[in-house]
Amino acid sequence: MNLVTVIVSALLLMASTFAYSPTNKYTEFIKSNSKYPQSAYNPTPPSGNILAALKENGLTTFVDLIIKAGLEETFTQPRPFIVWAPTNEAFTAIGPETLNFILSDASLLKDILTYHLGLFLQPYTLVPAIKDELTLPTVQGEVTRINVYRKKGSSFVSERTVTVNGALVVNALPAGDSIIYVIDRVLNPQDVNPLNTKTNYLRKHPEFSIFLSTYEILGLAENSFKNPRKTVFVPTNAAFQALPVDEFNALFADEQALAVLINTHTASGTFYSRGLVSGPLPVLSGVNIEIDVSHGGITVENANVIKADITTFDGVLHVIDAVISSGTGNSTITSEFDYNYFIKKY
Repeated sequence: MNLVTVIVSALLLMASTFAYSPTNKYTEFIKSNSKYPQSAYNPTPPSGNILAALKENGLTTFVDLIIKAGLEETFTQPRPFIVWAPTNEAFTAIGPETLNFILSDASLLKDILTYHLGLFLQPYTLVPAIKDELTLPTVQGEVTRINVYRKKGSSFVSERTVTVNGALVVNALPAGDSIIYVIDRVLNPQDVNPLNTKTNYLRKHPEFSIFLSTYEILGLAENSFKNPRKTVFVPTNAAFQALPVDEFNALFADEQALAVLINTHTASGTFYSRGLVSGPLPVLSGVNIEIDVSHGGITVENANVIKADITTFDGVLHVIDAVISSGTGNSTITSEFDYNYFIKKY
């Protein structure tokens, strides 16, 4: 049984979202919110210890932080868990300044660690696969987003990639009734929070103010990023400023041209960098844009992806260094009704 089969087979029978309170009473919290009858809790530890399995497999930074936060009891409850376990290198990658800030705030540390601990409704059983995307509850109270990407080839189900909030799942480790999935990035509890929308992210980062203004001009800023999930390639202000002055002015004087531009930078579905493959990608303007994925990075038509995998509640953003222009003349958007339909409802 391969890694992805194990991963996708274990993720479909999950608990409903749990309320969260940043206290030390995680044992009572888990039991009081569980759909298990209380008698289902065996006072003896389950076979396979999560902390022991983490330590035995070299995930020592994660273990050390769990102990520092006083969460040993939480991570050893006698019930099935799914554990998203960042590697030691993943913690190193967030940088000493950020790590020290987290360590200085006990509630924040517990938030982050318990966000990496998911809850099953019942012991997992093998099921075929996640079709595309699934959100799963955590002890912290927010949800994680799981994506399964199937590459084209001789078999549709071959060469699958699994991510959680864009972090790559690199291994699966058994721990009694629980499963530990090793990931290459530390997860942020705010990633899939309903307030972390694309437009809110853009508002908080002035380097994207010109792209945000296109939605505001069209009156779409508040509702253009509704479900279903979308992938947006976001040009920086510098990318817009690199356009010839006449072209820039003409673009912002023509609402239909702006609608085409927005939809040419937007694809339906959540495509993290691990899910992008070389070839054409359909976008909401009715054309295909060409993606090239190589060891040197990712290009989208004439633009380079300079920052990938910004998770938001309603999808994912990739920052690009140029405005995508190829194919915009072939857009199927022809009217005000069309551009509202595409961006808001497609």
